[in-house]
Amino acid sequence: MSTRHERKDAMENRQLILQTANQLFDLHGVQSVSMHQIAKTAGIGQATLYRKYAHKGDLCFDMLEHYAKQFIDQSVQFLDDNHSDKPLHRLSGLLELWIDAIEEKAELLIEMAASMNMHCNDPRGNFFLSPMYSFIRNKLSDLILEVIGTPQEQDPEPDLAAHTLICSIAPHGYFHIKQEKGFTKEDMKEHYRRLCFLLFKNHQHQ
Repeated sequence: MSTRHERKDAMENRQLILQTANQLFDLHGVQSVSMHQIAKTAGIGQATLYRKYAHKGDLCFDMLEHYAKQFIDQSVQFLDDNHSDKPLHRLSGLLELWIDAIEEKAELLIEMAASMNMHCNDPRGNFFLSPMYSFIRNKLSDLILEVIGTPQEQDPEPDLAAHTLICSIAPHGYFHIKQEKGFTKEDMKEHYRRLCFLLFKNHQHQ
């Protein structure tokens, strides 16, 4: 068998595994689905599955990596489409996209982090080392700087402010307060819009 054909088979197996896992996760939830169930439903041997993914966190990482690229492309498109809008509105809009991403993939994020921490603290489970975190922090920081203009002593440091906003929408904390207060996703977006205007109330002319 040629190397080229092996690469093609590996790619086809990967696509089949990811498609099957995504369907099972949607039906049963991430935590309820086992690697054995994924292999059986996909019609492949468990050995084939484990050659590609050492554990479920590894599989979740691959799925999230693909989703992260989609989120980045969507965010870039949003910023391009709204480049003439006020920076504070673009800032809150980007946070709304981030909330959409958290809502859609929260269970996958949590499972990946938990599984990878159980397997020698795999650094891929550290969101703060990911391209997705770097991207959104940089974009939020740029927008915050655009909102406040020349920073004054009383203004927040843009990178720290961006990091704080991201941390406040981390899945565990986000869903805790959302469920405690009985908020909908749209409620959460509205509260973050208000929070942005509150944080930068001295710059609302922007």
